[in-house]
Order: sequence, then structure tokens, then C-alpha cells
Amino acid sequence: MDIDARLWRSFTTVAEELHYGRAADRLHITQPALSRQIRDLERALGVTLFDRTSRRVALSQAGRAVLSQARRALTESDRAIRLARLAAHGDWGELTIAALPAVALAQLPTIIRAYRDTHPSIDVTISENFDDEQLAALAAGRVDAGFLRAAAAPPGILLETLLTEQVVAALPADHRLARYDRIALSELAGEPFVFFPRHRSVLAYDQFIVSCRAAGFSPAIVQEAGGISTLGLVAAGLGVTVVAASYQALSLTGVRLVPVVGHQLTLQVAWAADNTNTALPGFLETARQIAAQTTPQPETLPLAGP
Repeated sequence: MDIDARLWRSFTTVAEELHYGRAADRLHITQPALSRQIRDLERALGVTLFDRTSRRVALSQAGRAVLSQARRALTESDRAIRLARLAAHGDWGELTIAALPAVALAQLPTIIRAYRDTHPSIDVTISENFDDEQLAALAAGRVDAGFLRAAAAPPGILLETLLTEQVVAALPADHRLARYDRIALSELAGEPFVFFPRHRSVLAYDQFIVSCRAAGFSPAIVQEAGGISTLGLVAAGLGVTVVAASYQALSLTGVRLVPVVGHQLTLQVAWAADNTNTALPGFLETARQIAAQTTPQPETLPLAGP
């Protein structure tokens, strides 16, 4: 039976007050209107909810039986209304985010924390993926937003550059350059490189090659790996690499991270143009605000390298 929540609210209020006048005042309606609503509810249920005399109002046996269910129904109705209003304003729901490993280490926690401070009812799920995986997930609707280094926007995907980040050379701790505070990219000429596969992020890979050639060399990539596993190979002495400065948040035995002049990385946020998740616009705005507060380290500092 489909009964208007308004009638249940009138019933529970009268049951609490056991007085039509006080109940009508609480509901901000007239007493005759309240009496009509109770009669309508009794007619719909086919029972008498109150035993009424000229001197008192008491719950009937049927009224006592249904009161707890009526309160529960009102609680669920109120919750549904509240959640609907929150969701309409992007303050309730779920948000799925994909990010590169380095972003998940550094920028993303700050963004998520700031977003959760203002949107505590949003459940945020995070996964680590490279650029190609993120773009596929965005296109398929499996994630709401992705954080990439350098990508060309495929049809239906929007991309926005948030910031430019410095890079660091990851070197074996006993490497000849590990004792310096800062080196030029050209100092890595002739070194064996461990680097991520090109298909993971075509533009970021190609930008690195261009920077190396501008520095006067072509990198000799001897082994491919992605994410933190790259640093493990560096620690094993299999080569050097260049990673985002975000990796400085890590502490890995056998690896020294040295800032590099001559190459930079961009951080982009991507989302599907047809995404209807009402939580997304607020998240994107938070990401922009946090990025605006991040000042990249200038490359104009003097080199301490050879």
C-alpha cells in the first residue's frame, strides 16, 4: 500500500503528543486539517489508530502496533530526501580516481584530503595506472578522473594541465654523480637507462627523448620497467633513470635522488566529457586549487655537479 509520508508524519506526531492541538502546532497546520489526515490514514489502513474521547486521546492497539514501523518509514524517507539533495549538489556519492604511482605518492593525497574536508560524504576509491590504462578506463566509464603525465586527448576525453613538476635522477647510491646536490641532464650521457615502456605514456616518453637530444645525447635504455620497480633496478646497479620529483617522498636503500636541470614533467587531470557524476566538478576544482598552491622548483639554481 502506497501511503503519503505526510500522513505517517501526522500520525507519529499525534502519537507523541496525544493531543491534536499540540500536534497541529508542531506540524504548522490547523487542527481540522490534522484530523482529516488522521481519518484519511485510518481509512487507507482500514483500522482505528486512536481511541478518542472528549477528554483524552490514546493509541489504539493497532496504533501501538504500527507506530514503530511508521517512525522507521519516516526515517528512511527523510534520509532518502537528504541524500537526494546532497547528491544533486555533489555532496554525496562515489568517486573513482586513477593516478600514476608518483602522483599517488605526492600530489593526490593532498588533493583527496582537501576534497574530503569539504565533501565528507563522498566515498573516494583510488587505483594506480599508467596513462594508457587510465585513458581506456575513462573511455569505458570505469573511473571518473585520471592523473597523467602527458597524453593526447582521445575523442570524448577532456584533459587539463594542472602543473609542471621538476624531475630527479635516480642513481645507485655509489654512483659518481650521487654526491652532487643537482646535475644537468647532459651529465647522464652515456649512462645505461632503466625506463618505462613507451606505450605506457607515449608523449611523456617522447618528451624525455627530445630533452635528452637537446642535451646532446640519446639515452641508452637497457631495461624497461614501470613505477617503483624502476627504482629497485636502479638500486641493483642495472642503470639510472629520471623520475618525477614526487618520488622524493620515498626512502629506498641503495638509491640516491638528485634534482635534474634540463627536463620537466607535466601533471594532467583527465575526465570523460559525458561524465554525469555530480561529485566530479567539486573534485576537479579542488585539484585546481591545490595545483595552484604548488610552486615548481626553479631550474635557474646553480649546478653543484661536475
